[in-house]
Amino acid sequence: MTCPSCNQTASSFLRSAFSLQGVSISKSIQGYFKCQNCGTPLRVTSFGKRFWLFFVSAAIVLALFVLLVPYLFAIFGAGATEIIWIILVFFIVFVLQFGTWKYGHAEKVDTDTNSTAKASA
Repeated sequence: MTCPSCNQTASSFLRSAFSLQGVSISKSIQGYFKCQNCGTPLRVTSFGKRFWLFFVSAAIVLALFVLLVPYLFAIFGAGATEIIWIILVFFIVFVLQFGTWKYGHAEKVDTDTNSTAKASA
Protein backbone atom coordinates (compact mmCIF):
# COMPACT_ATOMS: atom_id res chain seq x y z
CA MET A 1 0.00 0.00 0.00
CA THR A 2 1.16 3.48 -0.82
CA CYS A 3 0.35 6.41 1.44
CA PRO A 4 -1.68 9.04 -0.44
CA SER A 5 0.02 11.84 1.52
CA CYS A 6 3.73 11.01 1.15
CA ASN A 7 3.63 8.46 -1.74
CA GLN A 8 5.82 6.03 0.20
CA THR A 9 5.06 2.56 1.51
CA ALA A 10 2.43 3.09 4.21
CA SER A 11 3.33 -0.02 6.19
CA SER A 12 5.88 -2.81 6.11
CA PHE A 13 4.78 -6.44 5.98
CA LEU A 14 6.07 -7.19 9.50
CA ARG A 15 4.42 -4.05 10.91
CA SER A 16 1.18 -4.96 9.19
CA ALA A 17 1.28 -8.57 10.40
CA PHE A 18 2.38 -8.09 14.01
CA SER A 19 1.26 -4.66 15.27
CA LEU A 20 -1.77 -2.41 15.55
CA GLN A 21 0.05 0.18 13.38
CA GLY A 22 -0.51 3.13 15.67
CA VAL A 23 -4.25 2.78 16.34
CA SER A 24 -6.46 1.09 18.93
CA ILE A 25 -7.60 -2.52 18.59
CA SER A 26 -11.14 -1.52 17.59
CA LYS A 27 -9.84 0.85 14.89
CA SER A 28 -7.37 -1.76 13.65
CA ILE A 29 -10.18 -4.30 13.22
CA GLN A 30 -12.10 -1.70 11.19
CA GLY A 31 -9.12 -1.30 8.83
CA TYR A 32 -7.59 1.92 10.17
CA PHE A 33 -3.84 2.42 10.56
CA LYS A 34 -1.20 5.16 10.45
CA CYS A 35 1.46 5.62 7.79
CA GLN A 36 4.85 4.48 9.07
CA ASN A 37 6.59 7.44 7.38
CA CYS A 38 4.39 10.51 7.89
CA GLY A 39 1.87 9.32 10.51
CA THR A 40 -1.17 10.14 8.36
CA PRO A 41 -4.32 8.27 9.46
CA LEU A 42 -5.35 5.83 6.72
CA ARG A 43 -8.06 3.25 6.15
CA VAL A 44 -8.06 0.12 3.98
CA THR A 45 -10.97 0.55 1.56
CA SER A 46 -10.65 -2.39 -0.83
CA PHE A 47 -8.33 -5.05 -2.14
CA GLY A 48 -6.91 -5.69 -5.60
CA LYS A 49 -7.86 -8.64 -7.79
CA ARG A 50 -4.76 -10.61 -6.77
CA PHE A 51 -5.88 -10.63 -3.13
CA TRP A 52 -9.19 -12.21 -4.16
CA LEU A 53 -7.26 -14.74 -6.25
CA PHE A 54 -5.26 -15.64 -3.11
CA PHE A 55 -8.47 -15.87 -1.09
CA VAL A 56 -10.32 -18.13 -3.53
CA SER A 57 -7.24 -20.33 -4.02
CA ALA A 58 -6.85 -20.72 -0.26
CA ALA A 59 -10.52 -21.68 0.12
CA ILE A 60 -10.19 -24.30 -2.63
CA VAL A 61 -7.02 -25.78 -1.11
CA LEU A 62 -8.60 -26.01 2.35
CA ALA A 63 -11.78 -27.57 0.93
CA LEU A 64 -9.75 -30.17 -0.99
CA PHE A 65 -7.75 -31.00 2.11
CA VAL A 66 -10.93 -31.50 4.14
CA LEU A 67 -12.36 -33.76 1.43
CA LEU A 68 -9.14 -35.79 1.26
CA VAL A 69 -8.65 -36.22 5.01
CA PRO A 70 -9.81 -39.88 5.09
CA TYR A 71 -7.35 -40.80 2.32
CA LEU A 72 -4.54 -38.83 3.94
CA PHE A 73 -5.17 -40.60 7.26
CA ALA A 74 -4.85 -43.94 5.47
CA ILE A 75 -1.67 -42.95 3.65
CA PHE A 76 0.23 -40.84 6.21
CA GLY A 77 -1.48 -41.58 9.53
CA ALA A 78 -3.25 -39.23 11.91
CA GLY A 79 -0.17 -37.50 13.31
CA ALA A 80 1.39 -36.63 9.96
CA THR A 81 -1.97 -35.48 8.57
CA GLU A 82 -2.39 -33.13 11.54
CA ILE A 83 1.08 -31.71 11.01
CA ILE A 84 0.34 -31.19 7.31
CA TRP A 85 -2.91 -29.43 8.27
CA ILE A 86 -1.14 -27.09 10.72
CA ILE A 87 1.56 -26.23 8.17
CA LEU A 88 -1.06 -25.65 5.49
CA VAL A 89 -3.13 -23.34 7.71
CA PHE A 90 -0.06 -21.31 8.75
CA PHE A 91 1.01 -21.00 5.10
CA ILE A 92 -2.45 -19.82 4.02
CA VAL A 93 -2.64 -17.29 6.87
CA PHE A 94 0.78 -15.99 5.80
CA VAL A 95 -0.27 -15.71 2.14
CA LEU A 96 -3.53 -13.95 3.00
CA GLN A 97 -1.74 -11.54 5.35
CA PHE A 98 0.76 -10.81 2.59
CA GLY A 99 -2.12 -10.24 0.16
CA THR A 100 -3.88 -7.79 2.48
CA TRP A 101 -0.64 -5.85 2.91
CA LYS A 102 0.50 -5.91 -0.71
CA TYR A 103 -2.80 -5.51 -2.58
CA GLY A 104 -4.85 -3.37 -0.21
CA HIS A 105 -5.98 0.10 -1.25
CA ALA A 106 -5.71 2.86 1.35
CA GLU A 107 -7.42 6.20 1.60
CA LYS A 108 -6.59 9.17 3.78
CA VAL A 109 -8.86 9.72 6.78
CA ASP A 110 -9.74 13.29 7.67
CA THR A 111 -9.79 13.21 11.47
CA ASP A 112 -11.67 16.53 11.83
CA THR A 113 -14.80 15.70 9.84
CA ASN A 114 -14.50 11.89 9.69
CA SER A 115 -14.78 12.05 5.91
CA THR A 116 -12.35 10.36 3.59
CA ALA A 117 -10.53 11.41 0.46
CA LYS A 118 -10.03 8.60 -2.04
CA ALA A 119 -6.56 7.46 -3.05
CA SER A 120 -5.45 4.04 -4.13
CA ALA A 121 -2.20 2.19 -3.83
